[in-house]
Amino acid sequence: MHICAYINISILVRILLNTPNTFRLEIMKRIGIVACEIFEEELLKLLSEYNNIDRIILVSSDSSKEFQKMLESKYNYDKITIARELCSKRFLKREASLEVVINILPFALHLYAEDIKREVVNASKEIEKHVDYILLLYGLCGNALGSIKDLLFNNKIKVPFDILTNEKGEIMDDCICALIGSSENYLRELEQSTSIFFMTPGWAKLWPRLIEEKTRNVDSNKMEELSKMDVKEKFKMALGSSDYKKVIGIELDFIDKSNFRARCKEFASHFNSEVVIREGTIDSLKGSFEKALKELEKQN
Repeated sequence: MHICAYINISILVRILLNTPNTFRLEIMKRIGIVACEIFEEELLKLLSEYNNIDRIILVSSDSSKEFQKMLESKYNYDKITIARELCSKRFLKREASLEVVINILPFALHLYAEDIKREVVNASKEIEKHVDYILLLYGLCGNALGSIKDLLFNNKIKVPFDILTNEKGEIMDDCICALIGSSENYLRELEQSTSIFFMTPGWAKLWPRLIEEKTRNVDSNKMEELSKMDVKEKFKMALGSSDYKKVIGIELDFIDKSNFRARCKEFASHFNSEVVIREGTIDSLKGSFEKALKELEKQN
C-alpha cells in the first residue's frame, strides 16, 4: 500500500476518535412500562421529571386513549409515537438514546384476579421484544399479582423486570400503598379503622367504571333490580363492601386539588363518610424508574 494511503487511514482514525458524541454510533436503550390505568396522572408526572427521555411510544388501546390526550397536551408531537400494535421489531425501530414504551391496561381488571394476572403477563410478553427492561406499575392488587415474578420467569421473560416495591424491597400492596408514602403510613391508617376507602387521583376519576363493568352484561331481570339500587348498593355489589366511615384522599402536589377534593366529597356523600386529606408522593415510582435506568447502565 502506498504511504499516502497509510497516512490517510491514520488521519481518519484520529478524526473518528475525536468526533463529538452526536456523530458516534449511540447505544439506544428502551424501558417498557406496563401500567394500570389508575396511574395516568402519576405516570405523566414521572415522565416529565426526566429530560433524558427522548421518545415516548404509547401502545394504542381503549384504555390508553385518555393518557394519549394527556401526553399530547404535555409534549411536542415529534416526541410521541402511537403504536397501533406491538408487532415485529422492524416496524418499531429504535431512534433515540432513551425511549420508553408504555402499555396501559384497563382499570376494570381490578374486578377479576385471574384476568389481571393474565393480562399483565401477556402485556409483558408482548412488550419484551421491544425493550431492555420492563417496569410494572402495579402492586399486589389484593394479592392477585402475588406470584407475578414467578409467572414472568415461567413465561420465559428474558429481559430484567421489576414491580413497584416498598422501602424494604417488598412488592407494594397496591396503588394506595405506592402513593401514601410508605407501607408504615398505610398500616397506620388501617390500624385506626378498617372502614376506610382510600382515594387516589385515579380512583377519584375512574371508580364509576367498576360499577359500569360489573353491570354491563346483566340480564333484564337483574337490570330492573339494579335500577332500584343506589350507588352504595351498586358499589357493594362491585367490590363486596360499602361500609366506609372515612374517605382518605391521597393528594399529590401536581394535581388539580380543588377538583380532586370535590370528587372525594362527591364519593363520600354516597356513603355518609367523612373526608380526610393526606399528602401523597410518587417517590416509589421514581425509585423504581431510577432502578430501571441503573440497570440499563449496567447493560452498556
